[in-house]
Amino acid sequence: MEAKRDRLKKWIPESQSDASTQGMNHVAIFAKDLEATAAFYNDVMGMPVVRISANRDSQDSTHMNIDMGNGMTFAFFDFPHVSRLQRKAPEGVGGIMHIALVIEDKKREEIKARLEQHKIDFQEIGGGVYLKDPNGLGIELMANR
Repeated sequence: MEAKRDRLKKWIPESQSDASTQGMNHVAIFAKDLEATAAFYNDVMGMPVVRISANRDSQDSTHMNIDMGNGMTFAFFDFPHVSRLQRKAPEGVGGIMHIALVIEDKKREEIKARLEQHKIDFQEIGGGVYLKDPNGLGIELMANR
């Protein structure tokens, strides 16, 4: 395992180098139920809905943006007319393990209280709070380091 890690380190530049991109704008996620998703992120996570529109690729789909801070959003899409997109994604290569959101300690404690109030399971591991949204997306709330 250490040999593999050592081989991977060849891609770490010796001098500081900037990425060619400027950061993330949004993460696009399939949603089973946009109303349950909106309620979870607004009422439990304290992350408001900031935009609702038709999906530009399919007028039978709704595009909903949730504010995740610093100008970035979760972009949730429903495709109720496409049955294969109603299944939860399997875990594995190419899938998302979880999305880590930076949060102040006070806000993390407020969210934990709301998770308990709404009877939503979560785990605390190594200072992070891990939970699943209504779509099965893994979320980590982590301290700003």
